[in-house]
Amino acid sequence: MTALELNIRKAVIGDAETIFRFMAGLVDDHLPGQAPWTSPERLRNDGFGPDPLFEAFIAERAERPIGFVSFFRGYAGWRGKPMGIVHALYVSPPERRSGAARRLMAAVAQTARERGWERIELFVEEDRPALRFYESIGMRDLSHRHLRLEGEALLGLAAQDTPARN
Repeated sequence: MTALELNIRKAVIGDAETIFRFMAGLVDDHLPGQAPWTSPERLRNDGFGPDPLFEAFIAERAERPIGFVSFFRGYAGWRGKPMGIVHALYVSPPERRSGAARRLMAAVAQTARERGWERIELFVEEDRPALRFYESIGMRDLSHRHLRLEGEALLGLAAQDTPARN
């Protein structure tokens, strides 16, 4: 396989099913046997509706999708500048180490540069092999803890008495 055979393109609404399949592969890599918590319809609405919550690039070899990256715009508050946040990067197992992941991340980096984004960030679970890949493309491990508030804890905190919001 050569990098010349690889094509990276912006995802379109017709790619929702493909993105869903790749998301399912990503979920299975992390939690074998777990079904994705989303659907192709949800991805169509969330990524390609009037106010898209994410963007994506698709990697293709011989016009066959082999991977994707999804990302969205965030804000680097301390610096007062926009940034990109990569939500998911997945390359099908037979295509791993083919250069597809690097090219997908390069497409996000090019988008960041064109839009004046300060940086790109993503979250990786500790001890995942992907850490070595991300470091190889120049990302630094900041050793921050990634915390989450969801479910009953989210509802409980939201129900607490807070000052009125305007």
